[in-house]
Amino acid sequence: MEQIITFLTANKIVLAAAVIISILIILSVVKKLVKVALVLLAIAVLYTAYLVYSGQKVPKTKEEVIEHSEKKLLELQKGGVKAIRGGK
Repeated sequence: MEQIITFLTANKIVLAAAVIISILIILSVVKKLVKVALVLLAIAVLYTAYLVYSGQKVPKTKEEVIEHSEKKLLELQKGGVKAIRGGK
């Protein structure tokens, strides 16, 4: 590790290239994280619209959201087990 640091400090052009490559890598990771966040936000908005359209109660607080999602996950798990066992 010390050899790399010594090499980079001795060669300013290589250091500049390494900095530019590092910045590009960081920007690409941030860009992908923003895309994932936007997709999750879109899914949340669509789910809320579905709840409103179907007349179900839309959770308003963080605790209600957690409770609602836990109930739905349990329903999905039970349905999955029934599907695996052949509907029994």
